[in-house]
Amino acid sequence: MGFFSPKPACRKFFTYAEKTLDFTALSAGLSSLALADVDINLGQLKLSPEFVKVSEKLMLLDLQQYDLCQTIANIRDKSERDRMFSKLAEIKMEMVRMAAHPEAYEHRELNPTQSESQLKRAEGTTDTILASSVSNAGKQIMKLLDNPATIGEALIEAEQLPFRGNDRFLFNQKRQRYQTGMSDYERLNWTGEMKNFLAQYL
Repeated sequence: MGFFSPKPACRKFFTYAEKTLDFTALSAGLSSLALADVDINLGQLKLSPEFVKVSEKLMLLDLQQYDLCQTIANIRDKSERDRMFSKLAEIKMEMVRMAAHPEAYEHRELNPTQSESQLKRAEGTTDTILASSVSNAGKQIMKLLDNPATIGEALIEAEQLPFRGNDRFLFNQKRQRYQTGMSDYERLNWTGEMKNFLAQYL
């Protein structure tokens, strides 16, 4: 795709602590046609505090696009790179749309046949069980990743995590990078990237 550089400059655009999105940097490389549908002035956008779910989703999407960008930098096959660039553009556009109209996303996933309190109670029970299980698994995975001799075991354990959206594909891409071999320095950087990626599930 012509509007991306061969070696993308990867960075994060959303500052979770301040709930601020750098629109100018995020929109760089996106087609003007796609951005024409978004009615917003580019620059720094600060979300209102009440958009908690949107802020969390933006943080996860930001981590996802950053991780995908780093993966693209290591792909040599042109057709695969183009496909990954398209995915990257989709994630960025979703971030733009979400930040431009957070009210449309804040309660989008709620089932209209359920009251919000019912949904929260049901989610609370399930989340408590999942959180306990995932937390224990997460500690084990992070411990295994710290030891070069047990990274393979860590990846087997991580395979069981409840990945969302394209994250399972991203995880497999990262695992493939490890399996193709790397220097000690590259493995150290890879371990940090993998920990950062898995942290959202732990």
